[in-house]
Amino acid sequence: MLFRSWRGTVTGVLEATIGAMEKLGAKRERIAAAAGERLVADYADLYALTEAQLSGLERMGQKSAAKVVANIARSRENELWRLLFGLGIRHIGERASHVLASALGSMDAVAGASREQLEAIPEIGPVLAESVCLWVTQPANQHLLARLRTAGVNMTATAAERAAAAPTGPLTGRTYVLTGTFDSLSRDDRSEEHTSEL
Repeated sequence: MLFRSWRGTVTGVLEATIGAMEKLGAKRERIAAAAGERLVADYADLYALTEAQLSGLERMGQKSAAKVVANIARSRENELWRLLFGLGIRHIGERASHVLASALGSMDAVAGASREQLEAIPEIGPVLAESVCLWVTQPANQHLLARLRTAGVNMTATAAERAAAAPTGPLTGRTYVLTGTFDSLSRDDRSEEHTSEL
């Protein structure tokens, strides 16, 4: 499977949804409780949650339930790159998500791009192109995207977002590889820090 595994837990979905699609205002254990109650099985199910369903969960009051539902609703308007990153496509981190969103502008364009078209995008080589192509051809993933679209999740990048994501600067076009371990930041955070300096 090329997307973050659900496998009876919410670890993958939470990392993607809270980390990439922005904070939902819900603690992990609260969404975990929803998963335990069979309320959610994948990303798209989050957008069908209601206050009534959540308020009935252990340690989830009406006020907390309302906050979770409101924050999930707001996440529909997040940028395209957050959706791409949140899907958990293998090898597609924050930087690659920015690059794809900027270069192609919509989820439909990403899903419809050939391997050759993806490889032609600066910073997207054959490995990343292969991962995207494999992911979008899986029927389960196609169904997931259709459900997210029906739920009203944003699947396009604005002109401003595309322009902002385009790299400019004296180091543009150079490739850097981060290796080893970092004490204070994750690899994605460190990569984002370096990217912002370009």
